[in-house]
Amino acid sequence: MRRVFHKLYFVWELEKEQAWINEMAAHGYSLEHAGRLTFTFDETEPGKYTYKTLIIKGHSGSAENVKYFRFLEEMGIKVVCCINYPGVCWVYTRALAEEYPEGIEVYSDIDSTIDSMKISGGYLIFAAVLTLLTSVLNLWIAFGGTGAFAPVNLICGVFLLILCIGATISAVKTFIKISKLKKERAIHE
Repeated sequence: MRRVFHKLYFVWELEKEQAWINEMAAHGYSLEHAGRLTFTFDETEPGKYTYKTLIIKGHSGSAENVKYFRFLEEMGIKVVCCINYPGVCWVYTRALAEEYPEGIEVYSDIDSTIDSMKISGGYLIFAAVLTLLTSVLNLWIAFGGTGAFAPVNLICGVFLLILCIGATISAVKTFIKISKLKKERAIHE
């Protein structure tokens, strides 16, 4: 039986999204397709699969990424689907849980983990700047920038400011993690 869920996850919620997909797999649902807001699952044996969500540079159809996807397939990791964004690709992978009892780990070194986190951090900075600018514009309009009080713009401005704060906090956390990974890499060199 096919089930479709509509959920929104932001770039800084990659681990949360991945945990939810793995929870669905534990309850007997295998991810068959993911869109920007839609997840399609089919019934399967509970706990049969484990999932990993990745963010990689470039389009899913680029020669480098196609080669990488073939490499994953050779390791027993299936690319379920990809969502392309400007400059990056959101990739959903799965493998048999019996082959990967500790979960899928595709970042074999610190540098590839750092690269992945930099992509997330870049999107977070972009989101923070964009929401800050639109928030300031809405608040300016709300408080008479156009000659009259506009309550809708006030609500939008406050909402966007809250999103900006969330994106900024997530970006800072991401770059703190990157800094810790760089220190760890320096220790091991």
